[in-house]
Amino acid sequence: MPSTQSKPYSCVTCHRRKVKCDRQEPCSNCAKACADCIYQAPPPPRRRKREHDADVDVSVERGRSLRLIPKDTPLADGRERETVTPTNDATRSAEKSQAESGQMIAKEGGSVYLDTTLWTSVRRELPDTTEVFGVVADDSDDNISQGGDEGYFLLSGHKTCTKLAERHPNTLHIFKLWQTFLERVNPLTKLVHVPTVQQQILDAMSDLENTSNAVEALMFSIYCVALTSLWPEEVDKTFGEAKKSLLSKFRRGAQQAFRNAHFLRSSNTMVLQAFMLYLLSMRSFSDPGTIWMLSGIASRMAQKMGIHRDGSHHGLSIFETEMRRRIWFQLLVMEGTSAEFCGVAAAPFVDADTKPPMNVNDSDLDPRMTEPACEKEGPTEMVFVLARCEFGNWLRRWKSDAPSSGSPWSFLTSAKLSAVEKDRSIDELETVMERKFLRYCDQSIPLHSAVILMVRSACHYTRLLAHHPRHHRAPKTPLAEEEKDIVYKVCLKMIEYADYGQTNPDVRQFAWHITNHMPWDAIIFVLSEMRHGNDFCAKERVWEIICNVCGRYVRHRQAASQIPLHRALQRLFLKSWRSYAKNCRENNYTPTACLSAIKNMADTWGDSPESKALREELRLDANIVLDEQAEAPRTLSDREAGGFETLLGDSPLNWLEWEELLNQCPDSFMEDMTAMTGFV
Repeated sequence: MPSTQSKPYSCVTCHRRKVKCDRQEPCSNCAKACADCIYQAPPPPRRRKREHDADVDVSVERGRSLRLIPKDTPLADGRERETVTPTNDATRSAEKSQAESGQMIAKEGGSVYLDTTLWTSVRRELPDTTEVFGVVADDSDDNISQGGDEGYFLLSGHKTCTKLAERHPNTLHIFKLWQTFLERVNPLTKLVHVPTVQQQILDAMSDLENTSNAVEALMFSIYCVALTSLWPEEVDKTFGEAKKSLLSKFRRGAQQAFRNAHFLRSSNTMVLQAFMLYLLSMRSFSDPGTIWMLSGIASRMAQKMGIHRDGSHHGLSIFETEMRRRIWFQLLVMEGTSAEFCGVAAAPFVDADTKPPMNVNDSDLDPRMTEPACEKEGPTEMVFVLARCEFGNWLRRWKSDAPSSGSPWSFLTSAKLSAVEKDRSIDELETVMERKFLRYCDQSIPLHSAVILMVRSACHYTRLLAHHPRHHRAPKTPLAEEEKDIVYKVCLKMIEYADYGQTNPDVRQFAWHITNHMPWDAIIFVLSEMRHGNDFCAKERVWEIICNVCGRYVRHRQAASQIPLHRALQRLFLKSWRSYAKNCRENNYTPTACLSAIKNMADTWGDSPESKALREELRLDANIVLDEQAEAPRTLSDREAGGFETLLGDSPLNWLEWEELLNQCPDSFMEDMTAMTGFV
């Protein structure tokens, strides 16, 4: 019989399972399960020692470096500050890069902190702090009522029990959206177990009125992310409705489904999967700040569920453990992506011990399985996800071997590691990727082609970081021609990979993903170099590629005009083109091959000052005829030319004169550019 004297705390088993314990001995839960009921006193809470003075000193120094605190401000304890004089320029530069890892912009009681050069390098192009604060994207009530604020609808607490059966598409369209998800989204994310979810969708379709809230949230999220992976003309043809209109309907359905599922309080793994897929779809229509904030909610949900802890250590089933691993590693990708778009460092999960997913197909997994699946030797459905995991392992390994502060890339940008050692680390990466993945890939398989593209691009990006002039020369010191040539070729290769990924039929089904991950830093360097020299013909080809790549990017981003970075990019693009066009005129050269793309850019800027300035630039040379019937660039298909709208309107980077760029950019370049380029 249970003891009548209750314990002051729960038993170990109930505490681990997070269920209510009646605190008897044994408790009723353990008695029913015939389990040992063990009571173990929890450890007393540890009192955290506060190192006040040291923290305040660091904060004051940080503030001074950002010019927010006067230089003569005393320390917290009243001590006067010592003045430390660096021994040389190199030391001073290194110390400055450590202290000034970002920029703080304050205005009228608010502030914005920019922690990566994605934002800080473009800060000079936005002198109006209103634009930096993002107020240019109208946050009025009218805008919210029209669907401009995703957070408002997701987090508002009204209408929590609205039925959604009538908001689902018809049966045929549900099948088409599911098939689109399987072909275009699932291979790159592997967030769900396809056989299980497919059966749940089939069951739901037969009785939409009684579908569970979790399944319904997942279905609407699948609708949204599948639709964002389609080109507008594909949506028109398949569904007979404009993409923007249809996506708006699915968004509203998804938002209500999440409220019905009480997602902020939910511990349901399916609700978290649905929310992550929805966040993935948001990249095409929402602003980066909102996505970043909401990705933080996803992270907290995952931590609340203990997904940052490997299920094999906590008695979870083999199937559940594997799915939780997939969720966790995709969450790391999303956190890095959203943080980078906002110019901040991705939050580290230092206590996570979740293992990487297994190299198995969905068919090797079953919710009822009792024995672990045997991992495959060659590529499986998980090849893209695992290649990104391997890249992350390489980053962590080398950052551990060459410790330095800042981003995961900091060992590549730090002066503590020689150029030879950095190149050796990249050679190691290429070797590992070749041995584990590339040698097995068959380019006739679209997913394998995507892996090859991702790996090659990632390796070139690491070369760019290792040789980036921003990190390895004193201000106003010209970059050696040999080194400049290496960086230029690497950058150009990255842009060409982006163009290939957007247009090649082998990876066309993943173009939506590739288009959303741009090699901005490479574009900056190439365009800054195009402002000099006389090889006009070759540069025309580069202009075409850059225009095409960035134009396709904008096609998938409905919120392009709402992001302040786009406005800054227009100004930067104008500066670069103006310098190039001037050099052409001085040398009696007419850049006709890329004229159509540049003219389209001016047209899509509307009546903005940048558009007027660019049109004037085009008119300066009498040989340039702005003919509406002018021949399109040779690399643009009819479809691409028609979709070449707000060129570079969504680019968040700066290509001022390279010396100026280096001087104004802090050293912590891209906390997670891997996410920006699809490498994480």
